[in-house]
Amino acid sequence: MKAFLCFLLALFFAITISTEAMSKNAAGLEDKTLLLESELELAKKPHIYFIFNLKNGGIFLKSRGVMLKEMKIEDMKFWGRPLDTKPRTLLKKSSLFEPKREKIDPDKSKEKESTDTSSFEVKALELKDMPTSYRLVFHEGIFISIKPKATGIISKLYNTGRYLSWYLSRPILTVWNSIRSKPFTAIYLTVNKEDARSIYWSLTENSENIIYHP
Repeated sequence: MKAFLCFLLALFFAITISTEAMSKNAAGLEDKTLLLESELELAKKPHIYFIFNLKNGGIFLKSRGVMLKEMKIEDMKFWGRPLDTKPRTLLKKSSLFEPKREKIDPDKSKEKESTDTSSFEVKALELKDMPTSYRLVFHEGIFISIKPKATGIISKLYNTGRYLSWYLSRPILTVWNSIRSKPFTAIYLTVNKEDARSIYWSLTENSENIIYHP
């Protein structure tokens, strides 16, 4: 009798575990299907787009479904509920030190051309001019902070201070936005400096991108 009860108990746990595993597999397949459908929607358009795959730790720059650049997420912090997988519009990108183009005064340019026979060249913004620390604002209250990977002692201390600020400010911002009946999701991504500059360089405001965090 005792052996039979042990058998029933083992069978019960086996069925429970199998059901849970099947449920997770079904949910995983559904998430991947939504990701493919969302990307297909963007791939039909003649624009580049980003996929922030927070689940697998990668950022992918694509066009027409073709991979242009793959970047690794060194570290990730997420605050908020899981996000629906769908194209999301970038409303704004902001940095403490925004890259600025050289302003040209047409009158002064003409005056210079009349006194100087050498060619006049406009200094164009390059990848090295792009910031490495900035914030991306998406619709539906989604904020992504991009930071470079710490390499020196000062940089590591600076990032530690940012982490502390993160854990202190997120609850306050969540309560504040809840009072205003507005959604709030904060994402903190650490990448290397070159990738941080590439993301800022390539992302344009009003572009559609995907944030995958099922």
